[in-house]
Amino acid sequence: MFQVLLIKNDGQKSHDLTPLVGSISWDSNLSLMSAMSFDVNWSDAKYFPVNPCDLGDVVLLLKDGEEINRGVVVKEGRQGRSAITYTVYDYAWYLGKSKSVYQFNKIPASQAITKILSDFGMLIGNVPDMATPIDDIFLEKSPAEIIETIYKLHERRSGKRYNVEMRQGKIYFEEMKDLLIKGTFKLAENIAPVDVMANPLGADRTRSIEEMRNRVKILIERNEKEKSKPKYEIVAMSQDEELIRKYGLLEDVYKIDAEDAAKAREVSRILLKRLARIHETNSIQLLGDVAFKAGRLLDVTEPVTGMQNRFMITSAKHEVRNQIHTMQLDLALPEDVK
Repeated sequence: MFQVLLIKNDGQKSHDLTPLVGSISWDSNLSLMSAMSFDVNWSDAKYFPVNPCDLGDVVLLLKDGEEINRGVVVKEGRQGRSAITYTVYDYAWYLGKSKSVYQFNKIPASQAITKILSDFGMLIGNVPDMATPIDDIFLEKSPAEIIETIYKLHERRSGKRYNVEMRQGKIYFEEMKDLLIKGTFKLAENIAPVDVMANPLGADRTRSIEEMRNRVKILIERNEKEKSKPKYEIVAMSQDEELIRKYGLLEDVYKIDAEDAAKAREVSRILLKRLARIHETNSIQLLGDVAFKAGRLLDVTEPVTGMQNRFMITSAKHEVRNQIHTMQLDLALPEDVK
């Protein structure tokens, strides 16, 4: 059973909103922040329960006693006597609404990220070691933008991919390769769980070569002190001959720092592996499982559209009405996710 709890802004009182809530929806995408919304039925009739919700209150969404989502009420929408709509953002919302200045002098990416999160009072669940040195000044950027710039740089240097999300009030950075899931649903408490893929409610599939790149070149830019060498130089190139013959030449150029020139060949291979393929985007609607979030990997076999592969969930939109839980998943091949 889904349950919605409200904790007042001062932390002194809590309320079970479940009897007043009509529908609940929440999303998960490949960003630091996730959102939730719910409707509260109300009436000015004498004995109808008073709506306790207000801006700044904390809302918890539970499933069978387990916390699914937590966030702060940031928006209220009223229209006549219709149900009141509330929008809730998790605590990462604060990272996107502030501006700050940071200067890092060749410290590891994980240390820089931890510093920012700690400065803004974020509870840290996990930040793995990220050895990429950060030597930069960030001016008038939000903490969310700075953190994303830092870990995306580490992704490009290391070839690893990370998922970032809030769970139970803490922020977690996790390698995507470790997040393979298989979901189930139960039609009734006395019936055994069923694989969510056994009964898709709908599916869409798109395949394209528009974003394919079958040749990748790596460019370095030298500083003015190295006058004996050209300012710009291609130092590595990787290509897929078979795809060039089949689809024509589709080339891209990436610039890296001159001090990273020794890694250029490996970087070109990593980028080519990610880009030299047919790009595929898909969506599928299923009966719900709260474990399905953006960044998770899912094995799909869907015979109507021919969708068959291991996909990454790029967006998950969940909805609960009358305790019936459904979800809409946007899927992409992991190597297509930037």
